[in-house]
Amino acid sequence: MISEITGEVLYDRIQRHSLLVRVEAVCYEIFVPSGIASRLRIAPAGERRNPLTFYTIYYIDGGLGGSHMTPKLIGFLDPLDREFFETFTTVPGVGFMKALKCLIRPINEIARAIERGDTAFLREMPAVGPKIAERIVIELRGKMAKFALAPTEEPLSIEQETPAGLKQEALQVLEQLEYSRGEAIRMTEEIFARNKNLKTTEEFLRKVFEQLQPKEAAG
Repeated sequence: MISEITGEVLYDRIQRHSLLVRVEAVCYEIFVPSGIASRLRIAPAGERRNPLTFYTIYYIDGGLGGSHMTPKLIGFLDPLDREFFETFTTVPGVGFMKALKCLIRPINEIARAIERGDTAFLREMPAVGPKIAERIVIELRGKMAKFALAPTEEPLSIEQETPAGLKQEALQVLEQLEYSRGEAIRMTEEIFARNKNLKTTEEFLRKVFEQLQPKEAAG
């Protein structure tokens, strides 16, 4: 069981739902809520702390029918957040990866909603329909007082990446594709200037592809 990892975060390789942590010669991929990933990615250079400690959940991901069984790590910067996540995912139908995406409100607000049986509040979270919302209340009501009292201000997850975070992620992707830093910055600025409504790196990469097509055809 891996319950805690302290190491060097590779800030230039943070993805929307995961990051890499180097511990001596070993590099661990840790899945994290998108809010944590975004805040780390856009942190100014002077505020990029290292080493960092992640409080982790180790589990085996894999479905029935002969699919691959893959070990995964989910990490949090606060042990209370990990405890809440572990409790929240005991509800049938609320898997780890789904939960990573749906916790778009601070955990104390979610806990209070569960305690008062507010299924309408819970249904506002991504991937939580009426049946799942009711099940969350049935399973967890009476177990949330500790989390309701947490001094939490920011949600674990975010529904959409901030413009600054999306631009930084797009820049990182181009550098991973071996574009020079200067070329990656130029292309990122040009495409975001022409396309104000980009919401994902996939949309950004499509624009990069479209921009390069005429040049390749002409060549």
